[in-house]
Amino acid sequence: MPNNSSDKKLEKVKKVYSFWGKFPYLYSAQDVITFFGRAKIIRSQAVKKIELKIGDKVLEVACGSGRNFSYLVEAVGKGGFILGFDYSQEMLDAAQQLYKRNGWDNIKLVQGDAAQLKISKDNFDGVLSVLGISAIPGWEKTLQRCYDVLRLEGKLVVCDACLFTGFLNFLNPLLKIIYSRFAAWDSSKNIPEKMKEIFGNVNVKNFNLGTFFIATSVKKDR
Repeated sequence: MPNNSSDKKLEKVKKVYSFWGKFPYLYSAQDVITFFGRAKIIRSQAVKKIELKIGDKVLEVACGSGRNFSYLVEAVGKGGFILGFDYSQEMLDAAQQLYKRNGWDNIKLVQGDAAQLKISKDNFDGVLSVLGISAIPGWEKTLQRCYDVLRLEGKLVVCDACLFTGFLNFLNPLLKIIYSRFAAWDSSKNIPEKMKEIFGNVNVKNFNLGTFFIATSVKKDR
């Protein structure tokens, strides 16, 4: 039987990101607020953590409108390959416009539920997700599928947000309301802990007063 709760959550994600996909420039503008003006720094750091080489293959889960494509293209070069995966067709349409506008011909886009991640390849050198896992209803299954599609020694890098700690925690109730509604964000997920459970390892670096993290896991031979 279908999981009604999961279906409703997926429908919410579809609704939220379909809107952003129709207005990609507005979506880009909100990056300034979400990342405290450090979007380029944090996004580029996330890509660097994968340690991609020229010619590598990389999967981006919840690629959205392609905000990370420029960093990935630079990392893998013209001989590399980038597969962008997202649930929102509107987001993928915006991403397609972006890569065509820039003349990037080594990018392929796939629409689907990341919890299923129906990709036959299992030899990606890296997997990236920025502000995606926290919005995906089946996030635990998604992380497991990320593990499955990586080659040995390949890396999963997740960049995501978390609530304030310390003196700014009074802002958390407001953040939950805003980002739950406009980004389908679920702050209750302990993403690094689940990555460690699946991969057996995780390294976490914090940014922006602890409200952003970059978590890196390496696929090891078991």
